[in-house]
Amino acid sequence: MNKFGDEDTHVYHADISDGGPLDLESCWRVLSGAEKARVERFHFDLHRHRYVRAHGQMRRILAAYLDLPADSIPIKTETRGKPFIDTKELYFNMSHSKDVAVFALSNRGHVGIDVELFDRKVEIDDLSRHYYTSSEQELLANLTGVERSRMFFWLWTAKEARMKVTGEGLALDPRHIDVVVEHGWPAAYRLPLEPWASLVPVVLENLGGACTVASLFKPNLAVKRLDDLNS
Repeated sequence: MNKFGDEDTHVYHADISDGGPLDLESCWRVLSGAEKARVERFHFDLHRHRYVRAHGQMRRILAAYLDLPADSIPIKTETRGKPFIDTKELYFNMSHSKDVAVFALSNRGHVGIDVELFDRKVEIDDLSRHYYTSSEQELLANLTGVERSRMFFWLWTAKEARMKVTGEGLALDPRHIDVVVEHGWPAAYRLPLEPWASLVPVVLENLGGACTVASLFKPNLAVKRLDDLNS
């Protein structure tokens, strides 16, 4: 089923809270044995439930694109933990922050996505000194209040998405990722130069957070609703 049309990258988001619309048991039923085993390693029900709903919904989205049952999606994991499917021309990634999960899919190439809610409590000064470039620290130093806090998270999601798009994760030092900001929004990666990656800040309705997609191509991206999966 071709759900992309003229687009090549889609982004979805979902409420994965206990009070949200995703049924825990139905999400649990579509998980693989490895995913269920990981669930059992969480200490708290809160984290178990978020994982089950996020990964169950990811499988449901993939199922709609692949015309396969959600519990039979052949998801594999690279050495550094990035999930992939090697039998279809479909690339995907996911992220969650508290009760919100986001999902990116593309039929063109590798994608990485990250989300962070603005109400997360962090030590901006300490973290930026350890993980941000000098130009990023200078940018934050010239901002105050809510504007400064929100820019911190936009930069953070841009870095995380770049780390995820290639599957490098923390093997790619965040200080080696330099984000260009234009007109108050992350716009591009100044570094690293190889491989080249694009950056797209994604504004999601009622999110209250930052979400960024990185890709190894210039995407034609659209934000979709979960209800669109049935159309």
